Amino acid sequence: MRPMLIFVTTFQVLLTCGQCNGSLSLCNKQYSEVSYLTTHNAYNCSNNGFNLPNQYLSITEQLNLGVRGFMIDVYDIFGTVSVYHGTFALGSEPLSVILQEFNTFLTAYPNEVLTIILECYVSSTEIEVEFSGAGLLNKLYSHNEGSPWPTLQQLINDGKNIVLFTDQNDALPSQNWYNYMWTNMVETHYSVDSPSLFTHDFNRGDSINDLFIFNHFVTDPVFGVGLEAEASTVNEFNFLMDRIVENYSLKQKFPNFITLDFVSIGDGLQVVNDLNQNGLKTKEIDRPIIKIYPNPTSMKLYLDVISDKLNERWDISINDISGRSLYLEQTSKFNSQVIDVSELDRGYYILTISMDNNIFYSEKIILK
Repeated sequence: MRPMLIFVTTFQVLLTCGQCNGSLSLCNKQYSEVSYLTTHNAYNCSNNGFNLPNQYLSITEQLNLGVRGFMIDVYDIFGTVSVYHGTFALGSEPLSVILQEFNTFLTAYPNEVLTIILECYVSSTEIEVEFSGAGLLNKLYSHNEGSPWPTLQQLINDGKNIVLFTDQNDALPSQNWYNYMWTNMVETHYSVDSPSLFTHDFNRGDSINDLFIFNHFVTDPVFGVGLEAEASTVNEFNFLMDRIVENYSLKQKFPNFITLDFVSIGDGLQVVNDLNQNGLKTKEIDRPIIKIYPNPTSMKLYLDVISDKLNERWDISINDISGRSLYLEQTSKFNSQVIDVSELDRGYYILTISMDNNIFYSEKIILK
């Protein structure tokens, strides 16, 4: 049976002057400190005639609902840059149509900040042509990696209220608005075919990256599309918030992009608004206190651990920035550890400490 839907005819977020994404309290928050309701395969919607959809609502309807993050797959169909999922036989649309919807919305509501996340099968130059043609190129924010993210108010004041990410690292030197996802983001796994199979493991991206994609949708294992019946379960407030809180308790990563299928079902917007207004109320867990010093170092790293669970097995690893493991130690019943790093090359590395395959501590170390 098709789940009951509530179709939105008025904005569920306040879109008035002086507010940022519907709230005065968000204006002085950095972009990386805000949570955004995000749609998976945002364009793949039944209201626009797509078959095997991930959403009911069109892009404009999603904007009106309060969605501020959009995952979009981009392909070339006989010379036209287009969107579709899997095969264009199930439905497609020129990217220019969607971009015009964004432009119309931001023209009417300039105090909103949008994020567009591309799975891209065309070149960065083709994307530039599309955004330029839609009048959006001058609205794209360029981020210098390693720099603090601006506040929402700064983005709005500068007229740079679209943040664009892509999974293809092919930007030209002049295209610094074409931000590569996996140097800025980390995600949870996106291929889950049952609510019981959600995990807190990271998938693509590095856990120390600034932004966190919290994938939260159930996918048909055969056709790779969203499951409507499961959306009514996983988009429910307590189910979604409980998973977010548990994830934060384990990973200490604030969820920036809460990514849903069938966003018009359930309580996704309520969860995002609650996070933005009240923050996260974490579960009490026995988290060890860890000190690592000196950092930077050239010879040895010292680890001090304070925990009531010292009889557990701890896994300590050091990876280079490409993810290659250079050091792995499995130990237990320790409250101090010495790691000889004198044989490693100078540079940046990631030290992680995990227990039962759950990473609960991660820190960048510098060898000089």
